[in-house]
Amino acid sequence: MMKKYCPIGGVALSGALLCAGLNAQSLSPHDFPDGKTWLVHAQQGLAPYWMMQSAQGIPMGNFPTFRCDNGQILDVTKVCQELNKNWITPYFGREYTRMKSRQTYAYGVLYHLTGDPHALQLAKAGTEYLMNQLQDKEHGGFISFTEHGQAGLEWQQRTSQDQAYALVGLAMYYYLTRDLEVEKVLINQQRFIFDNYRLDDGKGLAWVLKDGDGESTKQRELVAQLDQINGYLLLVAPLLPEPHKSRWLADLSWLTDTMLKQYYAPQEQRFYGAIHHPAVMNQQAKHNDFGHTIKAYWMTYLTGELLQRQDWQKLAKQGMQHIIEQAQYVPNYADIKGFVPEMTQEQWQASSIKAWRNRPFSYGISSWEWAELDQAAMTLSLLEDQVKPVLQSTAKAFMQVWVDDQYGGVGLNPKSTKAFHWGNGYHQFEHALVGYLTAQQLNQRPARLYFAIDDPQSYQLSPYYFQGQIKSQQRLTTVNGLPRWQVEFTAIKP
Repeated sequence: MMKKYCPIGGVALSGALLCAGLNAQSLSPHDFPDGKTWLVHAQQGLAPYWMMQSAQGIPMGNFPTFRCDNGQILDVTKVCQELNKNWITPYFGREYTRMKSRQTYAYGVLYHLTGDPHALQLAKAGTEYLMNQLQDKEHGGFISFTEHGQAGLEWQQRTSQDQAYALVGLAMYYYLTRDLEVEKVLINQQRFIFDNYRLDDGKGLAWVLKDGDGESTKQRELVAQLDQINGYLLLVAPLLPEPHKSRWLADLSWLTDTMLKQYYAPQEQRFYGAIHHPAVMNQQAKHNDFGHTIKAYWMTYLTGELLQRQDWQKLAKQGMQHIIEQAQYVPNYADIKGFVPEMTQEQWQASSIKAWRNRPFSYGISSWEWAELDQAAMTLSLLEDQVKPVLQSTAKAFMQVWVDDQYGGVGLNPKSTKAFHWGNGYHQFEHALVGYLTAQQLNQRPARLYFAIDDPQSYQLSPYYFQGQIKSQQRLTTVNGLPRWQVEFTAIKP
């Protein structure tokens, strides 16, 4: 049975609850989910949709861009309701590299959290498909999409954001394995991006190098900078051998500095989504939302920690605090009363259930924005050694409101629109990983993660973007030629 489509954009939490059929009782305890709950969320809430046979691709690793909520691959002769939207249908003929890479990332995180050998196999298959089939051997970089089996766009028309997100899955796989072939591709692609897209006007990296496909060389986009950082630079740079490590760290420093000087508005305490025209800097314009700003602050804080820039850390910490206060709200009980089970209405009425919104005067939000806001709040919780109060509502709401309890996975909207040209498993699995690490540390329990390396003594191992002390290491059985290790971390901090 298909879930009904609910456009969360422009609706309040009441609309989300209507679509989700949330059991109100699950939100009433004001606590943060523990580590076991996060693992169950990843394995039973998220994984079923992404572990379906239909998700694995033909051949394995060629993960399909468009799938319906029930997991079926898109049939253009009979389009499922959730994909039959005028902002999705024009792209049905395309298979996007960025989405295959995001799904590769998702499988990597699933393995990282659970040790599931099949998830590792899928991450490896996705990595190999990206490297073997989707690199542009003639011009450099990665193909943005294929259309009817042919590479789309001239190489100069491909966005720098697409070039970054082609690497997000490879970056996660490299973090897990330290595979030397993947390392080589990462190094070459980073040089391709910074050599070709670096602007002469001091505004960072270009969006495109030639007009086409609705994009313009005049655009100066935040995500052209930001998504290099969260896509691969921050995770991979500390792991590389010299001289590549120093070069990547220098580029990371330059890009963060540029982002702060060119795209940050200190008087408004937010990042502009773009800066090429006054209209694109407006709070209501594209990418001028709390989601992009909180992600930019989060990356700035973590980069500041890595590069020992206390000024960046201070600015970003204050910024995250500000946005978290601005983005949270308590929905009007009268708006949701009709959807609350009778047996729990009194409990709900007495509770201040908080939700996230994506702009100051809007109560709409998408799942990725919710995840980014949660992750920043989790980071602050680790810094302060106590749970930010808003997470007592929002973390559980993500598990209950957004997750499709029938087919698994998270959509752009509650329980719906889960696999399309911008939606995939990336944000939901990162959210689960950061949530698990936060829960384990706050409860003073070791975080158990899984790697696929030959000898943990030979590599710098850390719990994702954070720091931690290794408590124990245990070798597991080798799967498909990949050695597996279980590593426990304590003293986790951003």
